[in-house]
Amino acid sequence: MIRFFIKNGNNSVKFDAPTDELFDHLGSIGIGEDIPVTCSEKIYLDFYPTDDTDEIAKIVCDRLLPEDKISDVNRLCNKLDGLWRITAEEFESALSENDVRGAVNIDAAFEKLMNELRQTNDLSM
Repeated sequence: MIRFFIKNGNNSVKFDAPTDELFDHLGSIGIGEDIPVTCSEKIYLDFYPTDDTDEIAKIVCDRLLPEDKISDVNRLCNKLDGLWRITAEEFESALSENDVRGAVNIDAAFEKLMNELRQTNDLSM
């Protein structure tokens, strides 16, 4: 869903989120903690959709905040990976409604949208 490229000194790693090995990837280049998705003096980090046609991944990448932790983004990607129950338009609309930004807030908006869709489907049956 989202590809991360992280460089720490002379060491670098590239991996796709969601991953169950997040902290193994970080540890392999000498990072022993959860890090924000911003670049710093010591650590360079870049992220982008793994597929140019993945509209949900593009929306997420555009709405992440500099202080978002990489673990929160990974957790969000795990929920959204292979999403087929909603369209990119529905997802973008749900986020645009309140200008939702940040991995944790996107996660909460997604859960709210899914609950609304479940209730709508329950009522229509």
